[in-house]
Amino acid sequence: MGFTSGAKVLPDIVDEIADALIASSVNWVEGDATWDTTDRSTEATLARRCLKYTGDSADIWMTLEVHNYKTSEAIRYQGNDTGAQGLRVTFTSTWDSINHTWGDTKFQTFIGFEGRDWSYDMYTDMATLQINYWLWVDSTGFVVMGKPEPSSNDRQSSFICVMEHMGTKEYSDGLTNFYCYTTRNAWWAGTGEHSGLENYRMTRPFSFQDRDENDGIQFYYDTPYARKSNGNGKVYFMKPVIHNTANNKTPIYQSELFFRLSIDAGLVDGDVIAIDGATTKFLCKMLTSPDHSNVLAFAMKYVA
Repeated sequence: MGFTSGAKVLPDIVDEIADALIASSVNWVEGDATWDTTDRSTEATLARRCLKYTGDSADIWMTLEVHNYKTSEAIRYQGNDTGAQGLRVTFTSTWDSINHTWGDTKFQTFIGFEGRDWSYDMYTDMATLQINYWLWVDSTGFVVMGKPEPSSNDRQSSFICVMEHMGTKEYSDGLTNFYCYTTRNAWWAGTGEHSGLENYRMTRPFSFQDRDENDGIQFYYDTPYARKSNGNGKVYFMKPVIHNTANNKTPIYQSELFFRLSIDAGLVDGDVIAIDGATTKFLCKMLTSPDHSNVLAFAMKYVA
């Protein structure tokens, strides 16, 4: 629990996240012991973990799966023969303990950060591809940012995935206390044709999912995102506001785990932002990727 960084394969990152969540609180428990990362085969999603959260009025299960298909089962994007591999996050309100799978009510989002243009055939194996990663985990959830090592794939992107449990909401809404936000530094394809492998940048179980990264989550709009003052050297920012609907008119919570950065606004990769009057600190990460110079710029929790 806390902050870690380094280079690992995706199944090991999944294990680290799952194990740290379980260690962080009695409310996080193993959801299905048959889901583990032992089998890391290609043509499969067998490297996976299932967690159960028991701290709310209704239990909820969250799964993390390594999507490692290399050929025709990879994915199909926008009518093109385009492959993708990466991480799928699923929330489900029930769990089938006999068949070891999700119940009927589930929300899924897929972060396909390894891809091929006009080809199903992938060059990578998620069991061996090293990913430089930065990870924060506590009892409320996790933030992970990742940059894959260069490979022969021609559509590699860096990514962020945030999963947070909201301890206190603005009002009683009858929904879960979770949200999941994901985005990448490059978007070659936005919608998947395989059910369960679509990317939703904002997921609010079980209210809505949206592919527009500004729907359902509200970042700071004035001189966009966090910036460093030339006058007093302080950083000015606003943590994102989570909404119950995609139109950003139902504020329910403000994230404690991350916020968005402006590039060319006085901050650089590796800067640490300290919160006045608190021990809390945030680490600035600005990532390009092997195949694109767009910058993925976020600050993630670094010290509690």
